[in-house]
Amino acid sequence: MLGIVCAAIVLVSGTAVAAPSHLGPTGVVATPTADVVGARQYDVAVDYIKWDEFGEDVKSWPIRLLAGVSDKVEVGVGYTQWQDSAPTMKIVPFNVKVMIGSESEKAPAVAIGAAYGTFKDAQLLNPLFTDDVKVTTVYAVATKTLTKAPEEGVVERGIKGTVRGSLGVMYNKYQDSTAGSATKPFASLEYTTPNGNTTLAVEYKVKEKITDLKDKALSSVVVRHMFSPEVWGQIGLTNAWYTVANPDCGKHEFFIGVGYRWAPQLEEEWYY
Repeated sequence: MLGIVCAAIVLVSGTAVAAPSHLGPTGVVATPTADVVGARQYDVAVDYIKWDEFGEDVKSWPIRLLAGVSDKVEVGVGYTQWQDSAPTMKIVPFNVKVMIGSESEKAPAVAIGAAYGTFKDAQLLNPLFTDDVKVTTVYAVATKTLTKAPEEGVVERGIKGTVRGSLGVMYNKYQDSTAGSATKPFASLEYTTPNGNTTLAVEYKVKEKITDLKDKALSSVVVRHMFSPEVWGQIGLTNAWYTVANPDCGKHEFFIGVGYRWAPQLEEEWYY
């Protein structure tokens, strides 16, 4: 157990509290960062969202599982279900991310990735969809540490924690009987406390004008906290359409979630 504690301190110190985004890959809420989960590490996360739509409660549960194939490659699968009195809508996305460049003093970390899923019964949400919608996502993102937390015992003025920024571009294709696609930039900013346990992050992606479902810019804010080396929780607001399946995509909804990280090799490395 002590080995896991020591390794987890290394994972979070000076960076953000990394976790699966609602899209699937490691990131903020709906956009990825250049981080990957790490070799032989496994993240599982679930969130709960509830909102009112036309006087009726709607709930969704984004569930994500990520696995580190190597220090630079992660793969994952997700499941999001929306439930009210109508038949259930759901999407099951698969994703992969590859870090093609590590962060250095002068250069950011760079990653590319892709996700693919089928939005079942999408016509129940938006009449412009005539069938199940196949959603394909391809992206590239760069993440850079802008300020670092001071070393223990060192007194510095200004920001005491760590600030990181991410810039990327994302291509989305939505295909049913009529296809549409868009390529838009996105950005995020993360602040992590000096002890590495808590991260506040915001994100923004330029709006996609494809259907009435996706006519507002995507934006989110989240606070993520490590309760132990294995367990984290998060709360936030988002208007991401595949999290909040609401035709009024300009409205932000509250979500709360929990995650668990299993890293069996950390104990092995400590004991052997």
